[in-house]
Amino acid sequence: MDGPALSGWERRLLEEIESDLRQDTRLDRKLSTMGAKAPGRVRRVCRGVGRRTSAGVVLTALMMTAICLGVGVRTPATAVLVALGVVWVATVAAAVAASELLRRRREARGGIEPVDPAEFRERRERRERRPWNRPEA
Repeated sequence: MDGPALSGWERRLLEEIESDLRQDTRLDRKLSTMGAKAPGRVRRVCRGVGRRTSAGVVLTALMMTAICLGVGVRTPATAVLVALGVVWVATVAAAVAASELLRRRREARGGIEPVDPAEFRERRERRERRPWNRPEA
């Protein structure tokens, strides 16, 4: 504080006001939960999937889904639908395998360092805590 210190009377008055406010549990609860909200579970899951899945795999899956749905709607025979399902699964599996192979080659060349799970946890613990993770005082 830049100004002069509070006098004894002002400090006592401030303490009285604070004690009155602390007794109001509803207000205390509102004030303690105000501010940033914790991210939702869906957003957390999407982020986790996004870290593990490359954009190429996601785009391949979306494109194959659109193509298979388009063909499946025009000819809804059981044999065609089964064949489309097999083609879709095989294409997405091939995209995942190719993505993983490229990632491993990049790591082998030194482009990306493999992340050690223990090191990742340690880095995460050292990060600044988010407002919703702070214990109430």
